[in-house]
Amino acid sequence: MLFLKAIAGLPALALLLTTGLGHPVNVEIESRSPKSSPFNPSIPVPEVAPPTLPSNLTSLTIDGNELRARGTVYRPTVGYFAGFNVGAYTNTGACKSLQDWRNELRLVKSYRTSHFSFTVVKLFTTSQCSALKNALQAAKEVGGIKVWAGIWATPRSTFDSDKNELGRQILGSNGNLILGVSVGSEELFRGGLSAGQLSGYIWDVKGMVQNAYGKTTVPVGTSEGISPLLNSANQQVLDACDAVLLTDYPYYGGSKVETALKAFQRDWWALGAKMGGRTLIVGETGWPSKGKTIGQAVPTVPNAGKYFKAIACWMRTTRKPFFWFSAVDEQWKSGGLAETRFGVSWYKGAKKYNLSC
Repeated sequence: MLFLKAIAGLPALALLLTTGLGHPVNVEIESRSPKSSPFNPSIPVPEVAPPTLPSNLTSLTIDGNELRARGTVYRPTVGYFAGFNVGAYTNTGACKSLQDWRNELRLVKSYRTSHFSFTVVKLFTTSQCSALKNALQAAKEVGGIKVWAGIWATPRSTFDSDKNELGRQILGSNGNLILGVSVGSEELFRGGLSAGQLSGYIWDVKGMVQNAYGKTTVPVGTSEGISPLLNSANQQVLDACDAVLLTDYPYYGGSKVETALKAFQRDWWALGAKMGGRTLIVGETGWPSKGKTIGQAVPTVPNAGKYFKAIACWMRTTRKPFFWFSAVDEQWKSGGLAETRFGVSWYKGAKKYNLSC
């Protein structure tokens, strides 16, 4: 039987026949990324110089970092955790202040239930809006939360600034709160970088963090959709990663919420078979509370709650680390109502559904 399914990362405007569990449905995939960009290009990215290094460390060029990392390869891993993706912007798209970060991390901490303690937040940029600096300071003050730093990889000037800012912060007084690093967000899907370029950037950051700076327990990887990750032409990206953060949205694939777990599991197991012992993390997943119906995927508050209970509780039971998308609605985004309604809380409002199993 021919089986075609709509998954995050497939080419645009494809008309797919999804068989699921015996109820076929035509699913139209919109002509854009499964989700709009979490990076606000209207805010300038500061030029960040490399950090001043302690006397026992030496600065390396991008080629030097990459060569050093390939010569002595560290493969740090992480265990189970539950966390949230957190953006760097307010509801209007402006930069969050340090107080905004304190408020949001306190909110994340308050989400704790008998089943979940949310102990990590994932960022998409380090230098823009002083995101990593402020997130780390807020995490220190709030307590009980670590940060997964995200480096925005395109254009090259942003990669350089984000990498240098990562270096400054990881060597700083709050650097011990950095749990891991993600280089790029859906770069292969968006075509921002080739597999060779992205893998080189990952090796470069690994070389800086683990080899030059000695942070050998901090994993470095990338965040990407399922289709590029399963493409054998991109194997060098998987080879470079200590951890792969999977972006997967059955909502954008048109899955009925009742069968979304099976679609999600198929993607997880298919990618897990290619990981070779490296850490696999859910980097992004979620279900919007409002927006456009896609195939059999209906965005409502009850369905968002059902999806959380299905996916997050499976991850908890099987001890698989995950970042939910997202902590709070992001109304600054363009691209349709659903893009702004993935939060488990309304913007400055109440929690939408119960975060328990």
